[in-house]
Amino acid sequence: MLPSSSFHEDKKKLTIMHIDADNKRFQDFIEETEKKLDMEITVEKCPSNADNRQAKISTILASGDKNIDLISVNDEMISEFKHKGYLEPLEKNVMTEEVRDSFPQKYLESICEENGHIYSVPFQMDIMMFWVNQELLKQAGLDEIKNTGDFDILQKSLKNPDQYAYGDAWENTHVYNSLSQFVNFWGGDYFDWTDPKTKDAARYMKSMLDEKNTSPAQFVDQYEQMEEKFIRGKYGCVFMYTSALGTFLDADVYGKNKIHMAPLPVLHKKKATNIATWQYVLNNASENKDAAVRFLQYAAGYEGSTEYAKIMKSYPARVDVIENEDIDLEGIDMIRKYLREYTLNARPLCENYMGAVPDTGKLFQGYVLGQCEEDSFFEQAQNCINTYY
Repeated sequence: MLPSSSFHEDKKKLTIMHIDADNKRFQDFIEETEKKLDMEITVEKCPSNADNRQAKISTILASGDKNIDLISVNDEMISEFKHKGYLEPLEKNVMTEEVRDSFPQKYLESICEENGHIYSVPFQMDIMMFWVNQELLKQAGLDEIKNTGDFDILQKSLKNPDQYAYGDAWENTHVYNSLSQFVNFWGGDYFDWTDPKTKDAARYMKSMLDEKNTSPAQFVDQYEQMEEKFIRGKYGCVFMYTSALGTFLDADVYGKNKIHMAPLPVLHKKKATNIATWQYVLNNASENKDAAVRFLQYAAGYEGSTEYAKIMKSYPARVDVIENEDIDLEGIDMIRKYLREYTLNARPLCENYMGAVPDTGKLFQGYVLGQCEEDSFFEQAQNCINTYY
């Protein structure tokens, strides 16, 4: 728990459960925010494990716990919670039309809104980026990965049999990120497994394994394991969210001649990628809603978002702040390129994502391992969509 540095009875009080509670930069951001808003803010940590985090926050909201006012949630959690009546709508006093215009519109509509209400305030941008190991590309005589043929060139250049041109996290609760990503490239529809373009995207992913451009070991890997292997030089390139930047910086492997973000390759027809955010939600049971709304107005506004970016050294969710040339963050020019030049899609999530995601993941694993026929996989994938979505 992070108590404020000073206490005054007349100050408004607020308790936030936050994913970054232990982060020194976030603590600094809260201290600055307390001064600006003349407010007493307590920050509590939420579990780092995704399943434990979701379970704890769900229990807090469902039980009507009044001790937590604001909670940081990701796309998966808001996709469930916005249907439950746990959250305070924010369109009248925080995410007004003028404010929401500064955020990615299609993303807000898909993830944050339900039945004409908006239930969250995105504060941190997370774009699925293409990351490359420039040392391995150079070894293959490549400046960049431009297309699927470059995967083959890269793979043939690798000296170690335990190295692969492409790495991923194909554990059954993570692979939907990549599956929807490749469907983006092929111009398909994740919700329609009768679409030939959707089928071709899955076929290509299977071919990457069949042709040994990617590793069967990644069937048990989540992002933490994928990042660790990428850092150790086992993969030439990966798709990973911008939040990995801190991990690569801390490991001293980030740089233009090392691991870095790169333009999207043309894998088929479209240059499209997934976007996610971390968001604040207001507990409907909160007894400090005035203070919570005031904090959210600041966090959603240009000033608060700019301060967040500068102190946290993290990409904010407001597009106009990212475009501000005074914001000088590592890799931000590539972020701007993605925002300006590529189609950004929300991930295909639903209220019961905890069932839909692993079920689809298990079907995909069986397909690429040759444990079920192609037509059966497509039929079962569509049945899964029809069941959960």
